[in-house]
Amino acid sequence: MKKILLIPINALIIFIFAFSQLNHAQIKEVFKLVIDPTSKPVEKFKGFGVEWDSRSYNLNGVTDKDFELIGKRVKWMGIPIVRIMMQTKWCYSQSTGYDWDSEGMKLLYRHLNFCKQNNIDVLLTDWGVEVDWLAVDGIERTDKPEYAEVISTYLDYLINKKGFTCIKYFSLVNEPNYEVGNFERWRNGFENVYNSFVDKGLDKKIKLVAPGQSNDKKWFFDTVDEARFAVDIYDTHLYAWKDRTLAGGVYAELKELWDYAKSIDVNINKKQFFVTEAGMRDGQSANISTLIDDYYYGVFMIDFAIQAIHAGATAVLAWMLDDNSHPDFKWGLWKDKNNGMGFRPWAFTWSLLTKLFPTSSEIYKLRPRSIQLRALGAKLKNGSGWSFCIVNVGNDSSNISIKVEGGKNYKFYKYLYNEKNIKTNQDGYPVPESSMEINLNNGEEIIIPGNTVIFLTTMK
Repeated sequence: MKKILLIPINALIIFIFAFSQLNHAQIKEVFKLVIDPTSKPVEKFKGFGVEWDSRSYNLNGVTDKDFELIGKRVKWMGIPIVRIMMQTKWCYSQSTGYDWDSEGMKLLYRHLNFCKQNNIDVLLTDWGVEVDWLAVDGIERTDKPEYAEVISTYLDYLINKKGFTCIKYFSLVNEPNYEVGNFERWRNGFENVYNSFVDKGLDKKIKLVAPGQSNDKKWFFDTVDEARFAVDIYDTHLYAWKDRTLAGGVYAELKELWDYAKSIDVNINKKQFFVTEAGMRDGQSANISTLIDDYYYGVFMIDFAIQAIHAGATAVLAWMLDDNSHPDFKWGLWKDKNNGMGFRPWAFTWSLLTKLFPTSSEIYKLRPRSIQLRALGAKLKNGSGWSFCIVNVGNDSSNISIKVEGGKNYKFYKYLYNEKNIKTNQDGYPVPESSMEINLNNGEEIIIPGNTVIFLTTMK
């Protein structure tokens, strides 16, 4: 007689539930990243860049040979735009007049000459005159007409006499809500600069960027309300909290600013929105970021940049290129000369972002339906291929599918920024983790681990 095994009903239910959960865990949702004929690229995309100041290059002992190494890195990154500090006191004092051969000016010339030779656009920012370390003999306030006159004079000299036509943008005072602290005084100074530019014909060569405030939405709104006639490019500084950024806070904050400008400024279609200082607020002080050496900073900055583009920004400039720019400084993609100028982890991701998403490409906002995934696509110039960047800010891996309707078959190079797998060459530059053939029209499924950035590109 055959024995029949009887399984208690409760045990059977538990077994069936466990089996279904196992299969569910194995079949993860695939998040789709699709570019179809209805997709529209970002208009007037200017690119991803950096702040690159000359102020302390001599103090940090940077020689011409060191500068060649720095220049080699900048060229490898393909940086299209930089923001550079200017201080009025470098070239002017009331008692002695203009001095075009001061140490500060000579250091500035070296930066500007490099930018001119390598087709890098410059946003020159006069950092102000009202705090002690920026004080100028004879100019005590931002709204003094003499300040605007000196600014237009040195810009005329830099562009028309020295030939630094790479200077495409100018902004008045770094973070004026802190440096000036009085909106009316700054606005009057900004209007003085605008009028001086018109008088000297500089308005045809330089776009005015404003307000460049930090942690002060009202200052931005007031600029739109009261000075929009003089603004060519709206900009802001944003040092974002890590936790808020994880929840999409960069997108929300920047979209609020840009939406306000669009709702008020009738000429907004002729203008753009830049983030001219981007970084993490956690661990921040004026000269040092205590988290800049952490692996996650490289994930955070890509998340920040992608959210900014989705919110309407057309340029995002990271603070800062290198530690040589300022004294006792720790904010750069690499360290200062005294510390060997070694790359920090986040240089891997930011350098790939600047290199693989050039200004000449068409940038597409990709929207995976997941709070932990952000993505961008770039159609490279002359149909030469594509670049994709996907960041997973969650702790768990995700499955994604990349598809371009009507796309071709390409060889893609895959760069992986993962704490357990970061590949660089002997110069410290990123190298591909692997390569693969992808038919974009058919789509390709890829697994992206948690806290990881993946770049896929046809660019060699």
